[in-house]
Amino acid sequence: MTFVDLHLHGAFGVDLVTAEAADLDKLALGLAAHGYDAFLPTLVPLRPDALDRVADRLGTWMRGRRSNDGRGALPLGVHFEGPFVSPARSGALHPDCLADANDANAVRRFFATFERFPGTPMVTLAPEIPGGLELVAEFRRRKALVSIGHTDATFAQLEAAYVAGARHMTHWCNAMRPLHHREPGPIAFGLLHREISIDVIADGHHLDPRMLELAARAKHEDRLVLISDAMPAAGLADGTYEVWGEPLTVRDGAARNASGALAGSTALLDRQIGVLADCGAGIDRARHAATIAPLRALERARAD
Repeated sequence: MTFVDLHLHGAFGVDLVTAEAADLDKLALGLAAHGYDAFLPTLVPLRPDALDRVADRLGTWMRGRRSNDGRGALPLGVHFEGPFVSPARSGALHPDCLADANDANAVRRFFATFERFPGTPMVTLAPEIPGGLELVAEFRRRKALVSIGHTDATFAQLEAAYVAGARHMTHWCNAMRPLHHREPGPIAFGLLHREISIDVIADGHHLDPRMLELAARAKHEDRLVLISDAMPAAGLADGTYEVWGEPLTVRDGAARNASGALAGSTALLDRQIGVLADCGAGIDRARHAATIAPLRALERARAD
């Protein structure tokens, strides 16, 4: 299997925020052993100096990688999950590291570091934050896959985000305004908009099986993407781990922070593909969601 994962924070005890080159090699080789061909190293919101340090380590390692170099799964670019997201829907992301376009210095420093990473970038943001639509347009100008996530946006705001250049949705349903019959919001938007692809986590914790079935029925095969949202304890036993500066507890495979919020997944794509298949997608469709559909999403970012 040649899995491509658009959302992975780490695994096997490796945290992308703190990983050195040897750790990154361990991660890439471990992913290859689980059927991965490629992935997007995914970063939570960080303070500017911390993001600069990650650029030094991770960016250098990425620039040294080549296809078929024997060093494991290939990084295709970096996924920035924030910092431009809604404080009301931050989930397990640290609220003190979030930003919006009102903070011109934060925006300037972010873009300076953003350009230090090679490959095709992906950015998760909330279009309703101050300056959100302008950020969507700027990220599209820089050939990023702009993904709507951690958002409290209305349906109308999401339509405006599409016009500005957003083409994807991050962990559909999770960390989003709930569906309401008078304000359908992002959940309905993701299902109804034919040009928007959505990604889902099929780990048995983030989504009810019937929601996975709904997504599989509603979306074209190229618009449904399976992601792991794996955190550093993926591939390890239940226990308590220090991740992103706080203790995260894994119990029965579910990772949660001290407030009880889900904090990523511990299931890689090789475990999730069967869950999605059993929820109505079927094995061929589930394979497509974990292999071809993520590449198509990145291709659209480069082509639009």
